[in-house]
Amino acid sequence: MPLDTQTTIFMTSFVYLMLHGAIWLALKEYRSDQVKLWCASGTVSGVAVAFLAIRGTVPEFVFLYVAQLLMLLGNWGRTVALRMYLLPEPQNRSYMVYNLACGAYFILFVYLMAVLQADWAALVLFNAFYAVLCFDYFRIGLKLHRKAESLGATLLMWGGLILSITLGLRAVGVVIAGTIDDLYSHSWHQTVMVFGQFSSITLFNISFLRIFLERSEQKKLAVNKELILTNERAEEMQRHGLVLKRLLEEREEIIRHLTLFNKTAGMGALVASLAHELNQPLTVIQTNAGMIELVLNDHEAKLNKDTRIDKALTGLRTANQRAATIITTLRNLFGQGRKEMSVFDFNELVRDVLLLCQPALQKQGVDVQVQLHPQTLTLRGDKTQLQQVVLNLINNASEAFAPAFAGVKKVTIQTELVNEQIALTVADNGSGIAPEAEAVVFELLRTTKETGMGIGLWLSKTILDAHQGKISFISRLNDGTRFVVTLPLAVESSVL
Repeated sequence: MPLDTQTTIFMTSFVYLMLHGAIWLALKEYRSDQVKLWCASGTVSGVAVAFLAIRGTVPEFVFLYVAQLLMLLGNWGRTVALRMYLLPEPQNRSYMVYNLACGAYFILFVYLMAVLQADWAALVLFNAFYAVLCFDYFRIGLKLHRKAESLGATLLMWGGLILSITLGLRAVGVVIAGTIDDLYSHSWHQTVMVFGQFSSITLFNISFLRIFLERSEQKKLAVNKELILTNERAEEMQRHGLVLKRLLEEREEIIRHLTLFNKTAGMGALVASLAHELNQPLTVIQTNAGMIELVLNDHEAKLNKDTRIDKALTGLRTANQRAATIITTLRNLFGQGRKEMSVFDFNELVRDVLLLCQPALQKQGVDVQVQLHPQTLTLRGDKTQLQQVVLNLINNASEAFAPAFAGVKKVTIQTELVNEQIALTVADNGSGIAPEAEAVVFELLRTTKETGMGIGLWLSKTILDAHQGKISFISRLNDGTRFVVTLPLAVESSVL
């Protein structure tokens, strides 16, 4: 027995509610606002279809206006939910056109029913409007298909096309009929419309579910891929960290060897001067020892009254201490160079280096002026490396004079305390540094000396960088150069 039209429309309403409810239960765990909007909109459309199936049972106002509003609202919610798949492409223009079209349709529909009471014209308008409006489903599916081919997008296109065609045929059938004596009477176009409703609603829900799951799977794959890439980057960073650690260790070793090499390179002249310097106290020791021996061999001398013995012993001790000090300082300066951090007085370090340099400076005829800060300048660092810095600066200052220099050669060495920073100044009145060479003064293997190697200033800057220190200079051609070294003052209040 064939079903009547109202029952068939009720079945369409049931399909709306059943399919959207099933999707809600299937995707509830995702907690998606898009799913909520789709299912709620489908439920609203299902209620609207139910109202449209019972004209005469519900008040006419509900059938004509409430059902129309619910149908527009449900359709709007489902298109918005589908357009979320098109984000981040701008959708504002589509929303504006859609809202204006729905507003114009509702006003015209109310005018036809409330003012003109033209049921036939209103039914034609209803079917024709939704035939055009639902073509938007096809357009959305087509855009999704162009972005990425998928079964969900294909089903959405077919659903939109079937719904638009069947509603269009229904509108044509009503126009051909010319009147509607019974809204629910059997007709070929009514059957086509109901078939289109069943088919399209099913396709719409399957396509929404399919696209949602496809997108969710793509997001999971993207997250997994990103996780894999993150792990690979972490492993790569770890490998780079190990490589960097090895490079830093190699850098420290290179600096140590360069320090030794730089020391050895200037050792010849320095040792010659030191040999001459050491000969003096050793000669004194030998002379005084001979004097004591002669006095002791003099049987007529009274040992406890002879002042020559006391003078000889005093000279012997003084000369011995001087020789021991020079040898200790020399041993420290030309040690193995392994990094050993300690706390010491920077003024004392400068004195030790000057003790070694003094013979060479005197031989070169350099007048050295030393102005050390009256207070203890406590510094924490590698004493051997910082001795090398001071030695490099003093040697450079002593070699800054041209062979034909006619004036008095002067080198000024000064230590100060400036803003909790130890400042060492080494200045000369020599030839100065050529302007074109100033930019490369601290570069490795760059030198303006004929016998230089280009290591000293680069090494000095490297050592100071490792001690959080700085080095700068001011030079004027034929007027000398002034190097300034700054180092952080240690927190220890004193040096033992």
